[in-house]
Amino acid sequence: MTHPALTKPVARAVDPRITLGLICLAIFIGAVDLTVISAALPKVMIDLRLSLDTELNRASWAVSGYLLAYTVSMTFMGRLSDLLGRRRVYLICLIVFLIGSVWVAAAPNLTMLIVGRVIQAFGAGAMVPVSMALVGDLFPPGQRAAALGVIGAVDTAGWMVGHLYGGVLMRIFDDWRLLFWLNLPIGLIALALTWYALRQLPTPPRGGHFDWPGTVLLSASLVALNVGLAAGSELGATDFYGERIGPPPYAGPLVVMALILLALFIWVERRSPEPLIGLELFTRRDTAMACVINVMVGFGLAIAITNVPLYINTYLLLYNPTDSDILRVAAWDAGWMLSALTLTMAMAALPGGLLTARYGARLPTLFGLGLALAGYGLMAFWGPEATYVRMGLELALTGIGLGLVIAPVADTVIAAAGEDRRGAASALVIALRLVGMTVGVAVLTLWGVHRQDELRRAGANNPLALTDPARFLMEIAAQVIGETFLFGAVACLIGLLAAWLMQRARARFEAER
Repeated sequence: MTHPALTKPVARAVDPRITLGLICLAIFIGAVDLTVISAALPKVMIDLRLSLDTELNRASWAVSGYLLAYTVSMTFMGRLSDLLGRRRVYLICLIVFLIGSVWVAAAPNLTMLIVGRVIQAFGAGAMVPVSMALVGDLFPPGQRAAALGVIGAVDTAGWMVGHLYGGVLMRIFDDWRLLFWLNLPIGLIALALTWYALRQLPTPPRGGHFDWPGTVLLSASLVALNVGLAAGSELGATDFYGERIGPPPYAGPLVVMALILLALFIWVERRSPEPLIGLELFTRRDTAMACVINVMVGFGLAIAITNVPLYINTYLLLYNPTDSDILRVAAWDAGWMLSALTLTMAMAALPGGLLTARYGARLPTLFGLGLALAGYGLMAFWGPEATYVRMGLELALTGIGLGLVIAPVADTVIAAAGEDRRGAASALVIALRLVGMTVGVAVLTLWGVHRQDELRRAGANNPLALTDPARFLMEIAAQVIGETFLFGAVACLIGLLAAWLMQRARARFEAER
């Protein structure tokens, strides 16, 4: 029997579009803090009297610890909002994020700073799926896709521009604590306005219990996968004698453990009366294909956001080896260049949602992935002297393509979930994209390091290596970067196939209704 609260019209004292804007403000702040610390980390180590030789790996947990907690929190907080109500959980998450920000800003040592970053991330990561579920509550089906596209774009743009935002503030104020103190007034304003905007959102009682076994297994699997794949990136390091160091011995076992835990999670979920993620979502081919596309989008995105700074840093360092300020210039240039990708993604998300509402998921998904495929194909031929104008235009083409895909993919998954499962479905959308990004970075690192070594050895007798070593090394770097962009193109091809299958399944589903 349907509860009366579910049949009453939603009283909205505030335009849902204004509410969406307020929700996105908090999401953006939380996403920015994912990467903002990277610009301030050198100053953090100096202020906290940390040794660059012995404590750099521990300090890196200020970044990786945030990412882990960010990913883990969204896996279960979306489902928690299904049971306790969106408004309550969203406001709690925002308060947790603000507490973490104050904790970090006042941290007396590195350990306390990392703890504060984890607290921040638990609040910030959970806000994203809860907000997407809120969109499902506030907007009718015809307008939902566009709103979901806005949230996805704001979240992605936030953690993409975090490094640039941090770099600008550090350049002006040179105070890393200020980066986190600024979260407090902005967050409190967002908290008050969001509380007001959501005050009449009904919170009907939900039946059911929280799936603790599934939550523990999925969280452990994600942690093992992220730590294991991130450890693989250490393949690019060298020891004191210049010999290449392989990944640490725990990397492989952690990835295997992640797969085992995932298998156990699926086994438990199939037998749970109240699963964390309803596996019936994957029995619908259109929903399953949307999940595949989401992973591919994350994979391709990781390729782009890793390759652009790598190309710019390599070029500027090779041709300006004596400039003491070149690393700061490289960070500045890379941040602005990546904005060509992120800003176009954000701008394309709304048209992607509008096209989804009018034509269904297939058209914007196929068109977007086609544009992204063209973008990756063009970037594969950057060469050793690609201009910023060319890079920006091709990144913008890729960003438009990826942005068009955000809304139809999210809408397909969330629409397939019942009203009491929107939070869990929203979490699945974001988590799969992050998994795709993690795998993308790991594949890029493993392939890139191997190919670079191979090409350098093969070109040992190349006259250019002696007459113009900077040009020789830049040609190798450009070739490796071009080859890894082809991985992004392959991901788009897989996504295109999945989009075609998703549409066929949906057409059959609609015909059978």
